[in-house]
Amino acid sequence: MHTILLNFEDGVTRVIEARPDETVADASYRLGINIPLDCRDGACGTCKCRVACGSFDFGDYIEDALTEDETAEGFALACQARAKSDLVVEIAASSAMCKTRAQAYDATIAAVERRSPTTLAFTLEGAGPVAFLPGQYANLRLPGSAEHRSYSFASAPATTGWPS
Repeated sequence: MHTILLNFEDGVTRVIEARPDETVADASYRLGINIPLDCRDGACGTCKCRVACGSFDFGDYIEDALTEDETAEGFALACQARAKSDLVVEIAASSAMCKTRAQAYDATIAAVERRSPTTLAFTLEGAGPVAFLPGQYANLRLPGSAEHRSYSFASAPATTGWPS
């Protein structure tokens, strides 16, 4: 199994697991994420995406759907690409169009540490590991309240689990 981060153009990211025999598109659809797709044969280019990080097998496709220059820039066809490692894949569509939404977790604040006059560090329990990309954030909300606040993720580069 390989972990794939699907990064949508509206900033929403979904984490999926792909089996060794599954394409990015097949793994997405199995989990209810309807990324753009049409022919499923590597002929139309509708499912073109950019693999920002990780290694994959391009699969079979025709050059009308994906040019040599595009492959050199990291583009692939989700209907043909199979992960060989964990991947970060940029999907050229919004999460709403793909019928997905931001993920929600229930967690408990286990510790709060003041790191500087303007910086706090939270330790959350119960959410499990949360995968994130640089620049992403979480909205924390207290139970029974509509109030929420956005907090940026931060960790040492080696702790994210994603290839460089």
